[in-house]
Amino acid sequence: MLKADCAKKNQWLAFVPEYAKDSSGQEFMRPRGRSVVYRIVSEDAEGNETYTCNDCGSRIISATVAHPVWDGPSSFKGSGGGSCQYEQVPYCSKCEKKPTGSGIPIRVPFQF
Repeated sequence: MLKADCAKKNQWLAFVPEYAKDSSGQEFMRPRGRSVVYRIVSEDAEGNETYTCNDCGSRIISATVAHPVWDGPSSFKGSGGGSCQYEQVPYCSKCEKKPTGSGIPIRVPFQF
C-alpha cells in the first residue's frame, strides 16, 4: 500500500490505492479518483493480493504504463537518457477502459 506522502512526492503515478473494510471484515480497494471498487479475494504469503470487480465479479487484471524519465541537461520536453519507469495499473476489463501505456513523464532535476 502506498502512503499519502509517497503519492505527493510521485505525482506521476497512474495508480494510488485506497483501502476500506465493511462491517463483516471484507476488504476493498479502489484506485484513487476512480469509482469502480475492487473486492480483495485472497492474499498469498508474499502479500500479493487477488481482486474481483465488486460490480460485475470479473477478475481484475493490470496494464503496464511506461513513464519516461526526463533527466536531461536542457529544459526541452523529452530531454533524457531514454529510460522509463514502469507501473502496473489494475482495471476491470468489463467496467473500465484499459489504461493507456503512455504515462506522465517523471521530471528529474539535472545536476552537473
